Amino acid sequence: MGWIGLSLGQICERIKDPARNGGRSLQQVVAHMADDDLVGWAWRPGADRAPAAGTQKELGELLKAWVDYGAACPKR
Repeated sequence: MGWIGLSLGQICERIKDPARNGGRSLQQVVAHMADDDLVGWAWRPGADRAPAAGTQKELGELLKAWVDYGAACPKR
């Protein structure tokens, strides 16, 4: 996807930037990641693919906590 080769700091900045995240606020990013069916595919990939660790609900909870605590990004 579009994050291949980027540092954690660069990925974080893209997630926070409405010009690169589909025009979403941080609250909208949380809702999108927690509820969107396409995002949820990571936990239901089908065929012989292994699902992502955790659950989509946990992802939403972790992102919400990140936003609630200031949405800091790691240094590049």
